[in-house]
Amino acid sequence: MKNVTYRLTLKKLWKFIRNLRWALLLACVLAIIKGLSGLGLVAVSRWLLNNYQVLTSQILFTLYGIIIAFLILYIAIIYYRSYLPVYISSNAVKEMRRDLYYHLQRLSADFYAQHKTGEIVSRITNDISITQFLFSAVLINVCFDFFTIAAGVIYLLLSYPIEISLPVLGVCVIYMITIRIFLPKVKDISVAVQEELGKIAGDVSEKVMGMKVLQSFTHEEIASHGLGDKLEAHYFVTMKMGKLQSWFSTINQMLSEAARLLIVVIGIYLMLAARLTMGDITGLMLILGHLLFSFQRLAETSLNIGTGIGALDRVFDFFDAQPIVREIKNPVKLEELAGEIRYDNVSFSYPFNEGSMVLHNISLIIPAGSRVAFAGPSGAGKSTMMDLLSRFYDPAAGTIYIDDIDIKKLKLNTLRKNIGIVMQDTVLFSGTVADNIRIGNPKASDEEVQEALKNASAWDFVAEMKDQMYSYIGERGVTLSGGQRQRLAIARIFLKNPRILVLDEATSALDSESEYFVQQAILNLMKGRTTLMIAHRLSSVKDVDRVYVIEAGKIVEQGSMDELLESDGTFKKLYERQSLSLTDS
Repeated sequence: MKNVTYRLTLKKLWKFIRNLRWALLLACVLAIIKGLSGLGLVAVSRWLLNNYQVLTSQILFTLYGIIIAFLILYIAIIYYRSYLPVYISSNAVKEMRRDLYYHLQRLSADFYAQHKTGEIVSRITNDISITQFLFSAVLINVCFDFFTIAAGVIYLLLSYPIEISLPVLGVCVIYMITIRIFLPKVKDISVAVQEELGKIAGDVSEKVMGMKVLQSFTHEEIASHGLGDKLEAHYFVTMKMGKLQSWFSTINQMLSEAARLLIVVIGIYLMLAARLTMGDITGLMLILGHLLFSFQRLAETSLNIGTGIGALDRVFDFFDAQPIVREIKNPVKLEELAGEIRYDNVSFSYPFNEGSMVLHNISLIIPAGSRVAFAGPSGAGKSTMMDLLSRFYDPAAGTIYIDDIDIKKLKLNTLRKNIGIVMQDTVLFSGTVADNIRIGNPKASDEEVQEALKNASAWDFVAEMKDQMYSYIGERGVTLSGGQRQRLAIARIFLKNPRILVLDEATSALDSESEYFVQQAILNLMKGRTTLMIAHRLSSVKDVDRVYVIEAGKIVEQGSMDELLESDGTFKKLYERQSLSLTDS
């Protein structure tokens, strides 16, 4: 079963090196030539020692000339034998990282809900780095070592008495059995080591991102305990790997010494019986050196293969992950949508928690260009409805339509280009202001970027920056205030110019001054667009056409703000509770 797993893994690996097969073939040929040259030198040395009495000066000079010519050629062989594995491995790792990143971009939101950021980064960086050895030294060295061993064994059988060649072959067989036993164990422990390392990376990433919160609560020491447990677990499996490698190394070295002792004992016996000469023994020691070197490196390589295969399995686990949201074969391609939205008996539960329904038979119609708000207690399902609209997830039952077209039949690109989302927690990337705004439209000119910033009430502070729109804002926009980050996010939507706008209460976390500017930007953004607002502050829904109150995944009330306040329902209770809270503060 394990052999089948290895074959499947190596078959997947071939995808990343098949375009480099000629370079790989040349590297293998050079490795074989290098191995042959070593065996050739052994044969020549043995012959010279056995026939030195008959050598003349002319023969020696000829031999020296051949050796010098060979050494000049050998320089090129050694150089490319060393260079090609680096060339192959660097290209293959580059392709693997790029393909994995592209593949991760296709995966649905459920994948990211189940994997920490640090774990994902660890597989792209650390795990793929470990596999680099497979692409380079392993592939070439295995070819060299197997050929050297095969040629050496044939040379032994043809050139030496069976009494001395068979014991040497016996040592070779024990080497192979040892490799066969240890390889699966190393692979299994290697997977455990990488999994624990991924947990550490995930934990560190999470805590670094939340360091300000930890420090504000003086929670640093307690938070470090969880990391300490993960470090201990990683230490345990690492030491387990170390013990296995130490046993493996001990057995290999003992076998090497046993093989040399056998040759000395049996060689002396055969010399006394006049069946071997000193030149034969010297040649045998040289050929044994080649064989033992190849076997020892093959043994060490097998450990690296186990580690590399373990890392590859983790990488290919991500490659094998498939998006639950998929495009149909021939999707509807529309450049622009009018923006009418209809939910038809939509129900939903998260793929990793299918036993708990989040939405139950949601049905509603939102006319194109209208403004609606979704209110209700936290966890009611408001954000989930917006996620379904953008197809971050698909409904478990029911259908969502835009302009009477099932959104599953729309090209994903078309759907998402026509929906602009302004989130409560603004996401900006390291780079310039212009870089972040152009996410909305990569082809936008400087004038268009500036216009978007003005529409979002953001040009006033951007113009005061050192390099204006080309000012660097740092990772997650740390150099900006919350209100400034939010206005840049709105400018990004202006540049995108979608027909449908989703607002996840973009002003709820801002101070009053920032809220004013952001609110003005949002009012500009809402003009002429179908707008869906998730309302945390119920006072913000007074300008919408309709309010839907969601509770426990169901629509329990709907109407205008005035209508809902007149009825003694959930909305009125929530509104009064918020009003009382604001009065008390």
